[in-house]
Amino acid sequence: MANILEIKGLSKRFDAYQAVQDVGFQLKAGECVALLGPNGAGKTTILKMIVDMINPDGGSIQICGGKNTDMKQKIGYLPQYPNFYGWMGATEALHFMGKLSGMDKASLATRIPEVLAQVGLDPTVKQKIATFSGGMRQRLGIAQAILHRPALLIMDEPVSALDPIGRREIIQLIDSLKGETTLLFSTHILADVEEICERVCIIREGEIVADDKIVNLVQANAAPVFVLRGEVGVSGFEALIGQEQAISKVERKNGALYLYYQGNVDAAREAILRVLAASGMVWTGISQAEETLEDVFLRMVSQ
Repeated sequence: MANILEIKGLSKRFDAYQAVQDVGFQLKAGECVALLGPNGAGKTTILKMIVDMINPDGGSIQICGGKNTDMKQKIGYLPQYPNFYGWMGATEALHFMGKLSGMDKASLATRIPEVLAQVGLDPTVKQKIATFSGGMRQRLGIAQAILHRPALLIMDEPVSALDPIGRREIIQLIDSLKGETTLLFSTHILADVEEICERVCIIREGEIVADDKIVNLVQANAAPVFVLRGEVGVSGFEALIGQEQAISKVERKNGALYLYYQGNVDAAREAILRVLAASGMVWTGISQAEETLEDVFLRMVSQ
C-alpha cells in the first residue's frame, strides 16, 4: 500500500529552543494515526510543518509522493481552534473556503449540502456562525477540512475544547471518516485514541520515542507484575515470596497482592506457584496486570 505521508529527518528550532528533532514516520492510505505527547512535545509544530504553515529547518515531507508545497490541495486541516467569520452562515463560509481551495461553483453547489449533512449540520438552516456552540463550530471545521475530499486529513486537538457530549459526537464523526481519507491527529485524550486508532506515534521533547500499533506497544511495554487475589495475609505467603530472587517487590493494593518480577516471566510464574503450594494460601486468581495505552504513555514521556 502506498504512503500518503512520508516524513524524514524533520527538525525545527525556535531561537535556542529545539522544538522538533530528526522526526520521521509514514502514513499509509487509509490509516488513522494519533500523535501523542505532553504539552510542548512538538505535536502542533509537526502538524503545522506538514500543512506548510511553518517551514522546517531540515528534513523532508512528501504527500502522495510529492512535496507538501506542491500538494496543498490534497490536505485537509482542522486547527485546534477553527476561526470563522461570525456573520456568515455555514453554507456561506464553506462557499468562501471552497473557492480558496480552487473548487468551482458547480462542484460547491453539490458538495456543500452533502458535507454539511455528513457532519450533522442542517444545510437549510440560516443560523449565523457567531451563535454556534463549540460542537457545531468543530463540525463546521471538519466540514471545511474535508470539503475538497483530501487524501490526508490533519487535525490538531480536535476535541480539546468540547464538553463530554460534544467530544463524543466529534469522535464518532472522526471515526466515520476513516473509510474516506487518511487521518493524522493530535490529542491528550487517550481513551479516544484507543477507540478509533490502531497506531500511535509518541513524542517526547521533540523526538519520537514510539511508533507502533497500540496493541504492540501495550504488550511490549507492560509492567512486569502479577496480581494475586485470595486470603492475603492469612498465611506466610508474603514472607516466603519475598525470599524468591525472581520477585523484586511485593505490594498490597486494591485488595490484592502485586508481585513485581525481574527477568523471565516464566521463572516468576513458577516461583509464585511454588510458594503458593508451600504456604497453603487460599487464592482465587492470579493474572498479569492489564495495561492501558495511558499506562505506557505516562512511563514513556516521564523517562
